[in-house]
Amino acid sequence: MTARKADLFSSALTLSLSVAMAGAMAACRRPRQSLARHPVTKAAATSPFEASNRLPPDLYRNMPIYPGMTVVHVRKPKGGMREIMFRLGNAPALEKLIDFYKEGLKKNNFTITSSLVMRARNTWSCDFHKMGRPGSIALYPSNKDRSEMTLDLIYEMPTKGAQQFLEPVEKFDVIGPGRPGMVAQKASNEKVKRN
Repeated sequence: MTARKADLFSSALTLSLSVAMAGAMAACRRPRQSLARHPVTKAAATSPFEASNRLPPDLYRNMPIYPGMTVVHVRKPKGGMREIMFRLGNAPALEKLIDFYKEGLKKNNFTITSSLVMRARNTWSCDFHKMGRPGSIALYPSNKDRSEMTLDLIYEMPTKGAQQFLEPVEKFDVIGPGRPGMVAQKASNEKVKRN
């Protein structure tokens, strides 16, 4: 009788393991239902600190961009610097692009610190800054299609922590009885009248 109980237990165990394995295999074959995305993943896709194809909000205000240029890639910041790649199909002559950027930078209060033209390679590079934020432009033909020009813009992102070192601005919401010094003069005149 004990031998029979052992056989019965062994066959029950085998049957239950077989059912569990069949259920697990069926679950693997079943098509996956769409899972809700984690909110952090969704937020990270729109973060200005992730790579994208949209111009970031920290780009210089009034940065000249040649008409027809398209954003190829906005890279993730490295340290305090960010890089944006632009492409221009059927680009005009290099001199026309150089003139556009030099005039645009000067007109929008950028200070050009250096400029280098290499006509043999059809390239131009320029270093500049605006309000203490440095940047650089490299303009060169595309490797795949020589009629396309690539613009590589690298710039320093603005720092928000610098505000903490500035002195607070005092704003008064009380309007006094007159110009400075007039209050003291009135008080002294009233004191003389009383005596």
